[in-house]
This record gives sequence, C-alpha cells and structure tokens, in this order.
Amino acid sequence: MACKHACIRIATALTLLLGMLFTSAPQVSAHSHNDWARERAHLEERARSVRGTNYRYGGSSPRSGFDCSGFTSWVFGDHGAQLPRRSIDQFYMARRDGHKRIWKLGKLQPGDLVFFKTTSARVGHVGIFIGHGKFIHSSSAGGGVRIDSVWDRYYYRPRFVGATRVPATQR
Repeated sequence: MACKHACIRIATALTLLLGMLFTSAPQVSAHSHNDWARERAHLEERARSVRGTNYRYGGSSPRSGFDCSGFTSWVFGDHGAQLPRRSIDQFYMARRDGHKRIWKLGKLQPGDLVFFKTTSARVGHVGIFIGHGKFIHSSSAGGGVRIDSVWDRYYYRPRFVGATRVPATQR
C-alpha cells in the first residue's frame, strides 16, 4: 500500500513537471549580459529612469535617494557588475581581471564609470558616461541625479581622474 501511494505521488509530480515544461512560456530576460551594446543602452535607460531623484549621503535607492557611489551601484546592480559601495573602491576595480582603466576623456565609451577628484582624496566622485561628452551622476551640489558634461572646463574636466570599464560593457 505504501508503494502504491509513493508511485502515485511520483507520477503526479512528473505530470506537473512535464506540464510546466511544455505549457509555460519561456522565460526571457529583460536584457542580455552577452550583448555589450544592449547592456550599455539598458544601463543608460536604468540610470535615466531615476533622473531627478534627490541626493542623500549614504543613499542607495530611488526611494531614499542616492549619493554618487550608491547611484552607480544601483544602476549596475543587475548587470553583471556588483560594484563596491565607495567611489574609491569602484575606481580600483580596474585592477581586477577583465576590467579596464581608461585615462583619457576621448577614449570613454557609454557605460564607463568616470571618476573625479572633488575632495582631498584621490577620488571623491563617480558617475556613468552616457556618450556625447555627457555623464549621469548623483550630485550633492546639483540636487540629485542629473546629467553634466565631462568637458566642463570649470569643474569636471580639470578634476577627471580616470575611468573604469567593467566586463559587462566591454566589446
């Protein structure tokens, strides 16, 4: 009798499993981690979706607000790049295998993390390059998530330290 009940349970489980395999729609990811161009576009879309979100020191979500590194960590959160929490640690990620350091503004590509010396530390600020000389970041001076030019000769250009290209956005 125990064998009969066990066989019925196994048959029922197999029937349910086969039904799920053949009747459910295939799962499709919102983006592909293997396609660098799509990945860059999706990162920019995600970053722009929270444009105007308030600045908050230590903030790391659209609901609570962002500081600069909290913003970049949130944007990259589902893109094959778990970023460290602090901007200086994000800068030093270029030392890791598969990551790349970019030293010249003219060599930037969308999706690159761009770093600036805005404090006495080597790196005090981070944003995400989105192309055409622009980057998106969370600024304490600018009221939150906004877009600025890396070529701004009065502030950002002279403070540019370098950039890090993560594997998810490389060709």
